[in-house]
Amino acid sequence: MPIRSDRNAGIDVFRLLAALMVVVNHSRFTDEGPYLTLLGRWTVLFFFMVSGYYFQQAFHKQSMKAFAKTLKALVTLLLVANFFYLLFVGITDGSLHSLNTYFTLFVGTYFHLWFLTSLLMGYGLLWLFLVNDCERFLPLLAVGALLLTLGLNPYSYLVGLSPHPIYARSLLSIPFLCIGFLIAKLGLETRLSRWTAYGMVALGAGLQLGEAWLLSRNEPASLPYNFVDGTVLFAAGLFLVALQLPLIPTSPLSYYGQRYSLAFYLYHPAVNYLTSQLWPKDDKIACWLGPFLSVLLLFLVLLVLDRISPGSIQMLTGNFQRYALVRKYNGR
Repeated sequence: MPIRSDRNAGIDVFRLLAALMVVVNHSRFTDEGPYLTLLGRWTVLFFFMVSGYYFQQAFHKQSMKAFAKTLKALVTLLLVANFFYLLFVGITDGSLHSLNTYFTLFVGTYFHLWFLTSLLMGYGLLWLFLVNDCERFLPLLAVGALLLTLGLNPYSYLVGLSPHPIYARSLLSIPFLCIGFLIAKLGLETRLSRWTAYGMVALGAGLQLGEAWLLSRNEPASLPYNFVDGTVLFAAGLFLVALQLPLIPTSPLSYYGQRYSLAFYLYHPAVNYLTSQLWPKDDKIACWLGPFLSVLLLFLVLLVLDRISPGSIQMLTGNFQRYALVRKYNGR
């Protein structure tokens, strides 16, 4: 199981953990443990920080060429994932009428693909700042985007507004791409101690639960699921913990995180749908065991695909260039 030596093993392990948490967050379990689900909202923010962290390293070496490569990879991934779920919606719903809305422009053809459209917008704004030599203003961009995001959701009620949550989600990549970029540029993982990172995680967890309790007094049915102020500290702390983990690059969990975490994120809704059809009962046992069944089933599918055709994993995650290299290496 070869691992690229320039990767951080801790990040890859946490990518796997984050992908598994996403499966849980999007399952029937959310009805049973809303506050535990809230503590799982660090996942997508972590992915954004990982993207910003590695992009800074690429930008340092390749300057603006890094944007071209990143844009090509992201657009390819957008097309692959949206085409898959276009077929999935057509098969499961029997029509595409549910996609006949302008929200499809923000989200894509399935609810979780907002991550990709947000990432595309975040990279566009990051490019605008870097190409105009405004890198010094990235901290202000991050703070401003965070305040705007929190103002749109969940604190919009303070000004009497109730915008759709997708508007806030679409902005989330901006601050966390910047945070990941700045952590890499400043080398904060070497300047801040591991205990500082642990403290950020603990304080962030407490703030999230406290905010959720206060906010639930206004909207008890939905607010425990929201991204809140404490999520920023919680997610950033976990990212620093991941960077400082003393793991070797050949760790099996690191390998699975590097190779399968993106596929887990992209295709878990299809597997969650399948398990809900196989186990239609909406009882407590199904709510608690459903996510584990989904994780196990998806993991087995990816392992089998990887065994039969290693390049298929790259194709599913939009990396056709690496798929071509795999075919060439195998003499196909």
